[in-house]
Amino acid sequence: MSAWVNLPEVPNRDETVISQDGTGLPGFDLGYDGDTRSWVFRTPFNDTESMGNWQVTGGKVVPGAWTHLVGSYDCVTRVMRLYVDGTAISTTVKRTTPWNAAGALQIGRRLALDGYTAHLKGGIADVQVYDRVVTGPESAELGGIVAQQLGYWDVDTAPSGIAPEAYGGTGLTLGGGASIYAPAPGCDPEADPECVESAPEEPMWGDGHLLLNGTDAYATRAAGLLSKQDSFALTARARLSSVSPTKDQTVLALSGVRGSAVTVGYSAADSRWVLTITDADSAAPVTTTVKATGFLPSTGAKGDHLALVYSAVFGDVVLYVNGVESARAPWDNTWDFTTTSMQVGRKLTGATSGSFLSGAVDEVRLFQGALDASLVATVMVLADDTSVEATLS
Repeated sequence: MSAWVNLPEVPNRDETVISQDGTGLPGFDLGYDGDTRSWVFRTPFNDTESMGNWQVTGGKVVPGAWTHLVGSYDCVTRVMRLYVDGTAISTTVKRTTPWNAAGALQIGRRLALDGYTAHLKGGIADVQVYDRVVTGPESAELGGIVAQQLGYWDVDTAPSGIAPEAYGGTGLTLGGGASIYAPAPGCDPEADPECVESAPEEPMWGDGHLLLNGTDAYATRAAGLLSKQDSFALTARARLSSVSPTKDQTVLALSGVRGSAVTVGYSAADSRWVLTITDADSAAPVTTTVKATGFLPSTGAKGDHLALVYSAVFGDVVLYVNGVESARAPWDNTWDFTTTSMQVGRKLTGATSGSFLSGAVDEVRLFQGALDASLVATVMVLADDTSVEATLS
């Protein structure tokens, strides 16, 4: 069985999305488990005086966001599986003594010995019940969420010091010594016999890129694009100006009042791209830094494609380098992302800037929702002035 569900808040009790009546207990229950504070697919040991349940739990509630649930039971292997937003929970349970529930299907509640309970507060949509196993690929098709592109800045131009957002949104404001590099047109030897034609440096991607000096240059976009607690992804191309910089440098950051929620940058000590997260917008947050494996930071013409992906449902953050997962960390945070501004080329702590990037940045994109690995690979090769939605359609 499957359904979309939207809860206005994180419940402090059990809530049921779909169940089916037995005699005194439900044959199955797909919903939210108050004890583990996660989504659950379960069935009682027996029909009347159950001493427990077989259950699979996983994934968090994101208040106000639609989440897709699939509970699937294979009567041959007797394995129970739970899928959240098209992704399988890694644990499974084998139901060793199945029993038949022949009662009515319930939406938003479940049967108990003393009546119906676990009433759901929220929205339920597109309920589907199958007389067969729902496979992993089918679940991904049913519930996989395509992230919505909220902003795209190709940074090919910056009239009046603002790099436009491709679809009319708020542009990136350039600060300090930030500038846009675009190759100058070559000379015409027929018109000017004394000119010597030379090949200009190519932009990283498209017709230009953001050039940052490592001392005071940056670009920023004010808070207001992201939802309060939901998943997001932030991607860009980045290139260092030297092979072995001696200072830490920032490519992308989401910054609040006192510090940054998440930062993608370069660690001089490790000579690697690194992912840094904090648990709260406080003066002394718990900070976690994970070093990216695989690719060494590039000074080549196209630089490296960096993709930061946060899943609020599964509570982790991933850094992809050139389409390959290179760093992952659990992220139990209390950030309100509606208050975070986007910083390009610097880290912002209060009113203090630092960790400036010496190099270039191009093709900055911000998404609502978590990109999966295949979509990260798609975004990495998108042509200039192209959206994910147009490519997939």
